[in-house]
Amino acid sequence: MSSSTPAASKGRLWFNSFLMALAASCGYLIVALMSQHQVLTIVIAMASITLVLTPIFYWTYSRRAARPGTAPRREV
Repeated sequence: MSSSTPAASKGRLWFNSFLMALAASCGYLIVALMSQHQVLTIVIAMASITLVLTPIFYWTYSRRAARPGTAPRREV
């Protein structure tokens, strides 16, 4: 008897990808604040980081979910 785990929906993958990209851009925020960058530069850079990294994280998560024999991440 095999227990099939439900696949993550596309919306959930996009949301998780967005959150990871947002976390990465918050890392930039810390560095930019310590370096005293201008506010507009920080906002544009954070938006750009999030925009570029979201599809990369989505692609990574979707490839990981499609790999057979890989257990899904446990949710706590």
